Amino acid sequence: MQPPSLDPRWLPLLDTVARRTLGPHDRTGPALADEIARLSERYTRRGGALREAAVEQAARLRFFVPRDLPKIGGPLAELAAVGALPVDRPWRVLDVGAGLGTTTLGAAVVARALGVPAVEVVALEREASLLDGMRALVDAAGAAQLVARIALETRAVDLETTSFGTLTRGGPFDLILLGLSLNELYAEAVDPLEKRAHFVDALAGALAPGGALVVLEPALAEVSRQLMAVRDALVQRGRTVFAPCPPGTERCPMLARERDWCHEDLPLRLPPGLAELAQAAGLRFEGLTYAYLTLREGPSLAAQLGGAARVVGGPVKSKGKRELFLCAGGGHHRLAVLERRETPPLDAARGTVLAVDPVPHASTSLRWGRDVTGRVVRGLDP
Repeated sequence: MQPPSLDPRWLPLLDTVARRTLGPHDRTGPALADEIARLSERYTRRGGALREAAVEQAARLRFFVPRDLPKIGGPLAELAAVGALPVDRPWRVLDVGAGLGTTTLGAAVVARALGVPAVEVVALEREASLLDGMRALVDAAGAAQLVARIALETRAVDLETTSFGTLTRGGPFDLILLGLSLNELYAEAVDPLEKRAHFVDALAGALAPGGALVVLEPALAEVSRQLMAVRDALVQRGRTVFAPCPPGTERCPMLARERDWCHEDLPLRLPPGLAELAQAAGLRFEGLTYAYLTLREGPSLAAQLGGAARVVGGPVKSKGKRELFLCAGGGHHRLAVLERRETPPLDAARGTVLAVDPVPHASTSLRWGRDVTGRVVRGLDP
C-alpha cells in the first residue's frame, strides 16, 4: 500500500453533489472559506459536535469531506501491510457515527486499491439528512469508479441510547469504524471516558475473527489525550491494541505529561483548489494529522514488522545531532543520533516502526527501522 493520498477527481465530483443537494446552503469562493474557518474554529473550541444538519453544510461537503477522507488510509495501510485485511471477498463494515460517509468512502478507496470486490456497509448516524448526503456521495463516487462497489444500509439511530444488539445487527463485521465521532459521545456523562471505553469495548464484540476496529480522532491535544486514556481502559478490559502502540505498552507513557499527545502527521499535499481553500481559511494545506487506535486480536503491528519502538516525535535537529522521540518498552524516550559525515541522515517520520537494540530504557542505540512502506532508516549510537 502507498501512503494516503487524495485523488483530485474528488473535487469536481463534490462540486457536482454540492450544487445538486445543498440548494441555498451551498457556498463557493470567499463565502466558503469564511464558513470553513468558522466551522474549524468551532470544532477546535468545542472538540466535536459538528453534526448539526442545518449549519455549515458547504464547508463540510466541499472541504472537510475531501480533507479527512484519506485519514482512514493510514490505519488500513498498516493492517494491509501484515495481511490483516481480506482481499478475496467483500468487506462487512460497520460505520459508527457515519456523518456524510467520509470514513466509509476512504475505506472504499483502500478496498479498490487492494482489489476487494465490494464493501457492504451498515452506516449509523443520528441525523437522517446526513445519511441522505452520504448516499448521494456513495452513488456519485461509485459512478466515477473512485471506490470499490459499496452496498449501503443506513440507520438513523441515537448511539448513546440504542442497545448494542440493535447497533451491531447484521454483524459480525470485518471492520468497525468510528471516524471522528467518539469524542462527540457522552459529553454530558459524569465519566465520559469510561462510557466511551465501554462503548468501544461493546462494539468490538461484534468483530468477526481476524476483524479490526479503528477509531479516528482529530489531532487536537485534549481529544487525542482522551483517546489515549480510553485506550488504557480498553487494555485493562482485555482488548488487544494492534496499533499505534508497540509491544509491552500496558499504559500510555505519553499521558504522564500534559504537553504530550500521540498523533500521526503523514505527508500529504492537498490538491490545487482544496489547498487554496485551506490557505484562505487560515488552515494548514500540507500533512495529514489525526489520532487513532486500532484494536485487533493477535500480535501488534510493531511485533509483526519486527520492531519494538514507534516514532512519536521529531526528528529535531540541534548542534550536530538529531533527536527522535520513541514509544518503546512501556516508556517515552528521547533518542539522540550524532550527525557524522559517514552517517545517512536520520529522517524517520512520526509513526515509523523501528527495530532498536536494546529496547530503550535510559539510553539506546539505533540499528535500523522500517515503516509500513518498507523504507529503511539507519543511524549511529548516540
